[in-house]
Amino acid sequence: MTRGDAEDTWGAISQALRPLSESSPGGASRWEVTVLLDAAPSMAVWSDIVDGVVEVLRGHADFGDVTVLPLDASTMDDTGPDRSIVGPGRIVLILTDGTGPAWHAGTMLPLLSAWGRRSPIAILDLLPQLQWYRTGIRPRRLRMWLPTPAPASANADFAWEMLSPVPEVFDEPVGDDPVPVPVLELDSRWLAAWATLLTGGGSRLPALLANDSVPQDVTVPATAQDVSARTRVREFTAWATPTAVTLATQLAAAPLNLALMRSVQRALIPEAQTSHLSEILNSELLYPVSAAGAVPEGAGIAYEFHRGVREELLAAGRRADAARVLRVVDEQLGPNVPAVRGLSRMLDDPDASPMSPVTPETAPFIRVERAVLRALSGRYLARARHLHEALGVEPELSSVSATTGTSFATMESAAPGTTDRRSEGAGVSSSRVADVTTSPRTPAKAPAIWGNVPPRNPNFTGREALLANLHEQMRVGTTAVLPHALQGMGGVGKSQLAVEYVYRHQHEYDVVWWIPSERPAQIGNALAELAQRLQLPVGPEANAAVPAVREALRLGQPYANWLLIFDNAESPEAVQRYFPNGGPGHIMVTSRNPQWSSIAQQLEVDVFARRESVDLLRRRGPELNDDDAIRLAEALGDLPLALDQAAAWRAETGMPADEYLRLFEQKRTELLEVSVPLDYQLPVAAAWNVSLDRLADSSPGALRLLQVCSFFAPEPIPRTLFSRGRASDVNPELDEVRRDPMRLNRAIREINRYALAKIDYRTNSIQMHRLVQAVLMDRLDDAEQGSMRRSAHLLLADGDPNDPNSPDSWRAYADLYPHAMTAQAFRSTEPWVQQLVDNLSRYLYWWGDHHAAFELATRAYEARREQLGATHQSTLRMGHWVGWLLFVLGRFDDAARLNQTVLNAYRETVEEDNEDLLRALGAVAADRRVAGDFKGALELAEEVYQRHVRALGPDDVETITAAHNLAVSLRLTGELLRASEIDEENQRLRIQLYGTEHPITLESTRNLITDRCELGDYVSARSEAQAVADQLSHQLTPGHPQTLRAMRTLAVALRKAGDHRAARRISEEVQEGFLTRYGEDHPDTIAASLNLSSDLRETGDLDSAAELGERVYERYRRLLGSDRHPHVIAAKLNWAVTQRLRGRVDEARQMDEEGFAELREQLGDDHPLTLSAALNLASDLYAQGEYALAVERDTDAIERLARVLGPNHPTTLAGQGNRAMDLLKLGRLEESAEVHSSAVENFRRLLGDDHPATAVAVDLTLRANCDMDPLPL
Repeated sequence: MTRGDAEDTWGAISQALRPLSESSPGGASRWEVTVLLDAAPSMAVWSDIVDGVVEVLRGHADFGDVTVLPLDASTMDDTGPDRSIVGPGRIVLILTDGTGPAWHAGTMLPLLSAWGRRSPIAILDLLPQLQWYRTGIRPRRLRMWLPTPAPASANADFAWEMLSPVPEVFDEPVGDDPVPVPVLELDSRWLAAWATLLTGGGSRLPALLANDSVPQDVTVPATAQDVSARTRVREFTAWATPTAVTLATQLAAAPLNLALMRSVQRALIPEAQTSHLSEILNSELLYPVSAAGAVPEGAGIAYEFHRGVREELLAAGRRADAARVLRVVDEQLGPNVPAVRGLSRMLDDPDASPMSPVTPETAPFIRVERAVLRALSGRYLARARHLHEALGVEPELSSVSATTGTSFATMESAAPGTTDRRSEGAGVSSSRVADVTTSPRTPAKAPAIWGNVPPRNPNFTGREALLANLHEQMRVGTTAVLPHALQGMGGVGKSQLAVEYVYRHQHEYDVVWWIPSERPAQIGNALAELAQRLQLPVGPEANAAVPAVREALRLGQPYANWLLIFDNAESPEAVQRYFPNGGPGHIMVTSRNPQWSSIAQQLEVDVFARRESVDLLRRRGPELNDDDAIRLAEALGDLPLALDQAAAWRAETGMPADEYLRLFEQKRTELLEVSVPLDYQLPVAAAWNVSLDRLADSSPGALRLLQVCSFFAPEPIPRTLFSRGRASDVNPELDEVRRDPMRLNRAIREINRYALAKIDYRTNSIQMHRLVQAVLMDRLDDAEQGSMRRSAHLLLADGDPNDPNSPDSWRAYADLYPHAMTAQAFRSTEPWVQQLVDNLSRYLYWWGDHHAAFELATRAYEARREQLGATHQSTLRMGHWVGWLLFVLGRFDDAARLNQTVLNAYRETVEEDNEDLLRALGAVAADRRVAGDFKGALELAEEVYQRHVRALGPDDVETITAAHNLAVSLRLTGELLRASEIDEENQRLRIQLYGTEHPITLESTRNLITDRCELGDYVSARSEAQAVADQLSHQLTPGHPQTLRAMRTLAVALRKAGDHRAARRISEEVQEGFLTRYGEDHPDTIAASLNLSSDLRETGDLDSAAELGERVYERYRRLLGSDRHPHVIAAKLNWAVTQRLRGRVDEARQMDEEGFAELREQLGDDHPLTLSAALNLASDLYAQGEYALAVERDTDAIERLARVLGPNHPTTLAGQGNRAMDLLKLGRLEESAEVHSSAVENFRRLLGDDHPATAVAVDLTLRANCDMDPLPL
């Protein structure tokens, strides 16, 4: 936050604290406030902001005495301000950036506990929340509320529950009766939420759980020593914001003190905030050389960059910026510091400007000038050399990693978890995530969780320097998720190096998890498995498990020492999104893609050194002399993959080196005659062809087994694929092997004997290197390749569990998926293979990777259109599925076009009552609902249902589904009674088919609850909704989409039943669940957000309700693509209610008038949404004093509501209560009293005396508002 917009900012904060007047302490007119100001040196940069906060507090009408006291969190003891500063009637606010040792060590917690038992207390963290993980303040996410609101309640009075996505995994005890202490950003919304909490409302806020004892075994992160400048800069760019990175490159051109740093910031990046400068000051780039306050405002140096860092930053920055900074230095420091006086003139004419004499006082400034002139280069280099000579001989800096003057634009765009984009060659990379309190592991202790790591290579040779360098990178703690990338060409042993490292250092980790990373779906599957092993409270679906496991790793709970290995990663963009965003562990990546050099600490893995090649060859052939080994190594290009194959061959055959070289050269010549492979592929191909020729003679079946494996992915292939029986005509030679278990075992032994593939007996799988697969495929002509690819397809189809909806089958589908994609099974015309592809796409959908499901389905659809024709039944079935996935992904226009195309094709090719045609017709009906054509959708849904009844009968499963969809359309058109009748019959039929508690039955029950809510039966709807939500949470998981939808229904029922605070708590949980799973623009998330905006309004948080209501309206507009869609209109009108309650009546009226007119046109005059809009518009008119127009609008709406919903429906009664107010203002007192009495009596009978709607009806100064709740599409 800058002082430039201080007036608006401080005004908003003051307004946010206004609700505190409602909870002023008994016996006192105003709160007293104690501000505890963290006295850590890092707080100096926040002085202006601190002054602003204190000024706001002292100027606030609801606060009396405001006392500011220092709090020294830079020490490790538990002393602090006297505990007498707290007590009834006094609020305690701690202003800090959380970087002091006492925060890291936990010695603040007993103080917080003691103070929080006597006063309301909160921590105002001046850093943005995204940076808290680097500090000693690491709150948990809680929902807090006061069970019994009372003035001057202390924190110890709060009830609370944890909201973390991984609430069960916090291992460290919180002790008995911990005190929750909210941690707030300096933002009006955060302060408003805290004020709401103190005034009796519930709030979701981060909070520390403080006890009277200091946590044991807590260590303070040590300052990194002996770290290279390049590493410091890379790590900074990995976690810092782009603005802070740019500012750092600019400050590298200046001597550093706070006043000058602020001047540079204002001059070059005026939009930068204090938090950006704080990022730099709290980084490992620099260190203080004197106390910040000890340096005069216009002179002196308070901070210095670590050795070489200034040069690294200048090299990555822009020359123009460096020159501008020197002019700022001249302007700000020149009057008081002769060493920098005249820098502006020097920039214009470096040769003519005099140089300051070098003295102990001027030398620090001259060193800065020298570094900048070297970076500017060109005509400034001569002066830089003169300055260097004048300064005398100094130890040389390590070489700078980038060319002087290189643009830092790529570094500016680096996201958290990345480094600068400058390429340093190919290599392997690793990363260290945030250095929280991690303790050394006991040596030789096996990891608690160990997953998917390939077997160790017993013949691993060499690479000691690489392993040592990698371990050194891993050992140096950083505060960023900075991957360590092992990068190099195929066949050099990147994965083998990673495997060896993992086995050597496994004792250093609690969790080691190997992640195949060629395709995003494989990464998601591996992380979902890890979520289960971590026992996180989520289901196996990827879109729930992956966010949960990333969060658990970021928090270091339940294990802080973890290592993830992303093997064979493709582009950084595809893989990086799966990295934890911070945390205490390590990430290693192996890749052939050199782009990883730009975002990782990289180690390049090249071919063997000659000595390593000789060692490997002699390790498996000790009789080989050095001369022969050297000749073999040279012929094989020192490529580890080729060397390993040659060594295995010689070990099994005993072939002399000369004979092997003769065979090798023969194969090499043959290869060159038919093609010119890349240099590094030639030794692989030649070496393998030596072995493959022998195998062709000795075991043709084993060769066929290898050939078919070459069409699979370079991932483990389940051995069971070769022993199932349906694909009996795969290939004659291969079939002989497959049918006889003895022959299959013998073939696999032959393959293993010559090291032609990896055989993992632990997982009963076979795996081949991608280069070896290429060699095998190159030996086949086009016809043989087609035959072997078909064989691969049929073998994969044999492995189909044929149950993609069941989580029990997902492991099998996950194993088949990479092989099916590599083998291009989606291009097959074999029926069994097509079924496998269909099932794989459905598995991906049910598992939660909708994008991967769409990608596979689209490829299959296009292939079938090309090969079978657009009207083939297989093509149309896949087209229907693609249309559904487009619908799920929110691409509604694309879905509608494709669904119409499919429907037209079915109408041309099948009978009218064909089930596939009816399903296609139902999809078009859904498209019409999404387009806002509710009447057109109802016509189609009615047609689909009636056809199902005729063709299949009323009790068929497909008919029940059609009835379900018909009820959806009926609700949307306002035909609530018929919708309720259909849902009730559906529930009865599904109970007969599935039982009472089956999720499919509960879906019908939930629809029936929605009907009852719409029909005004709030009390029974509430109890039934609670039962459904509990049952689904138990049967599925709390975060499952069906559970979340049931909870959303419960939240609506609670709100309508009058329990607004409970409704808000549930709505917050639902919104967070959908946001985590799908993101903010998914239809479920938007609907949940709209419900929450209503709950926020009902609980009095109007500002938050308005802000969220506006966002919901905009998201619905983007999603549905029209301002005239009924759901978009409803979202706007919901927002309008809040605006009127905030006093923005004119704005509300304009929105209500527009929306009312649009709903009349879209839905008709008698639709419940239209009539609710009419009542809200009447309230606008009333608020503007236009009572005659208000009563006219209310009277018309009530008459229509009585016909549509009934005279005793709560919405009808709400309109009557409002009309009584209209009549009262018009002086029609008797009529008003009669209408008012009737409304109150009916509310009491229907909802009871304690319902908020009854209370509103009783009070003739309060108008009822109609929530605009769009129904599910």
